[in-house]
Amino acid sequence: MSASTHTNGNTLLLRWSVIMAIALVAFFASYRFAIANSTTTRGAGVPGAVAAGGGGCCGGGGGASASKAGGTGAAGATGAISGGGGCCGGGATGPKTTKGASVSGGVQKIAVDVSKGYYDPSTIELKAGVPAEITFSQASGCTGIVQSQQLGFSEDLSGGPKTVSLPALQAGTYQFACGMNMVTGTIVVK
Repeated sequence: MSASTHTNGNTLLLRWSVIMAIALVAFFASYRFAIANSTTTRGAGVPGAVAAGGGGCCGGGGGASASKAGGTGAAGATGAISGGGGCCGGGATGPKTTKGASVSGGVQKIAVDVSKGYYDPSTIELKAGVPAEITFSQASGCTGIVQSQQLGFSEDLSGGPKTVSLPALQAGTYQFACGMNMVTGTIVVK
């Protein structure tokens, strides 16, 4: 009877060990998922606001912090994007550059290089009332996603360059950002 009790005790211990291991894996997986999905939240009382928490993606931390005030969006809402923390190795911040789109065949076109971990140019100038096409280069890490809640687009750049087609916009300032809202860019429509 002693050997049987000892064997049942080992089996019970093994079962509980497996259950605890599964619970820990599930906990850390759900925690990682929650962190990845909680960095973009609607701001209270500010229509069109996006607030990104610190901590960064890819295990980042400190790094670049950005705060940009938005203008009137396509739907007439005022918006703002605020980012803090680092992004994929500290949040690459490049030179602040501005470039205007060229008009060809009734459409404004401009290319944005994202391959260095930041947007070049970081500010795009467009003409009001003219449709636009913005081509973002291939990128990886959290800059592998480019998005704008104000303009209603989100594109995955990890597989290659993507062109975002925008309707004729009203004059104002619009924001776009990486997947974690840590690296930001601006579209100024005049």
